[in-house]
Amino acid sequence: MNKLLRLAISLSIGCVLAIVITKIATVAALRFWPDYAAASPSKAYSFVMLVSRLAVGAAAVAAGASVATVIARDNGTAAWLLGTISLAISLPIHLYSVWADYPVWYHIVYLGYLVPLAGLAGRMTRRRSA
Repeated sequence: MNKLLRLAISLSIGCVLAIVITKIATVAALRFWPDYAAASPSKAYSFVMLVSRLAVGAAAVAAGASVATVIARDNGTAAWLLGTISLAISLPIHLYSVWADYPVWYHIVYLGYLVPLAGLAGRMTRRRSA
């Protein structure tokens, strides 16, 4: 398979995986965490709820980057690209749609970890594969 096609497929699968992980975690939180479900409509999340959302996002981007690295069979380019794509998609959403819904620190942490965490996950995956 051509290297560019493998990279494109790896990024697609990595992005879909990250979205699926996030959706499953969100549905689970809404179903099994009554306070979270009550806070969700108005986005009046507590500190613990916000940290849990950040943790899920981190796990999702790390998993997506790891899978992308394995599929791409590259030196980590797929992971860094996945982080960059995640940032490119998330940045306008956070700046223009949900900025007022969350504290500034939340946006800074979330947007700040996407690229480096994806790159780190790719690097760790490469080391385990070697």
